Amino acid sequence: MMMNKHLSNFRKDESGTTIIEMAVLLPVLITMLIGVFQAGMYLQAQNAVRGVAGEMSRYMAVEAQKSNFLTDEQIETKAMTVAVSAPYMLHINDLQVFVENEETQSMDRVRKIDLRMVYDVPNLLGFTNVDLLQLEYTRSVFVPGNDLPDEEPDDGTDPGTGEEPVFGT
Repeated sequence: MMMNKHLSNFRKDESGTTIIEMAVLLPVLITMLIGVFQAGMYLQAQNAVRGVAGEMSRYMAVEAQKSNFLTDEQIETKAMTVAVSAPYMLHINDLQVFVENEETQSMDRVRKIDLRMVYDVPNLLGFTNVDLLQLEYTRSVFVPGNDLPDEEPDDGTDPGTGEEPVFGT
């Protein structure tokens, strides 16, 4: 009888259930919290990379208006400088900037520059040794070419063929 009374009291005692529930739920909650922070860091980095590309696009357009020809190295250096400063604050060791020029341009007197940026988003799960997130963003910028031919007087001929244009046949 005494034993049944102790078992009955033991079944009614709920003082340890909170600790057991916390032990089960805490890892899930912490994992979710880290996931939310990681997603936030990814979105912030994505906005920063796009912002840097936009700022570099404006910079190249202004320099082209001033007739300043920028080399690929100058563009890469300026992009890295902008990316690591406020408000973007990207980590310089995780960022790569590439300037790619097309060999054949689709438009005369226009230089197409592809500014490609690759950024490794910092990983909050570094202990897992897995590269989770890498951003790659490319923005095309069109600026006047540096090899613009001298203006030729307009004598009514097609500059490409030297022939008279044919109107309304």
